[in-house]
Amino acid sequence: IKPGRIARKAAGSVTLTRGESVVLATAARDDKPKEEIDFLPLSVEHQERFSSAGLTSGNYMKRDGRPAEHEILVCRLIDRPIRPLIADGWRHETQLISWVLSYDGVRSCDPLAIVASATALYLSDIPLPKPVAAVQVGLSEDGSKFLLNPTLEQMKTSKLHLTVAGTVDAVLMIEGAAEFLPEAQMIKAVTFGHEAIQTLCRGIAA
Repeated sequence: IKPGRIARKAAGSVTLTRGESVVLATAARDDKPKEEIDFLPLSVEHQERFSSAGLTSGNYMKRDGRPAEHEILVCRLIDRPIRPLIADGWRHETQLISWVLSYDGVRSCDPLAIVASATALYLSDIPLPKPVAAVQVGLSEDGSKFLLNPTLEQMKTSKLHLTVAGTVDAVLMIEGAAEFLPEAQMIKAVTFGHEAIQTLCRGIAA
């Protein structure tokens, strides 16, 4: 994670690199609060473009259209663990944008977008009190061990597709599906993911 290399005029910005995948996340806010509203004015955007994988759109419309369904779902994954942690009474219009600059096609960038967005917010002057991180958890083909941020090939044979987000203290979000796994194994999977999240959060806080 490298802060402030791009988008320096944002309240907070980071680039997160894993392998050949790079995600840029920025956090920005309005200078003046909107006193007339009674909710947190937070908007989240996530963009995955063909150019990140070295491709160009082959259809007639070359420009970016509306967000794809997957991009909308990732926006929700980013929003859900972060929104409850922002200080009560924050009425400055706030925008989080994550953009996949480069994609190596090996692993999903979804947890990277959550980590990068939360870190950009944490490093800004927006009142997020503690770091938030996320990981994906899969299950080996023989079911003997959990896989941390498994590859796309590993996920094809995994009976568990789990995204976990949280802080060093607690799990904030669980999203995923499993193929008839017992409750005890699911609890172990969440604990396995949270242990990795704690490591990430401690590193961000440091």
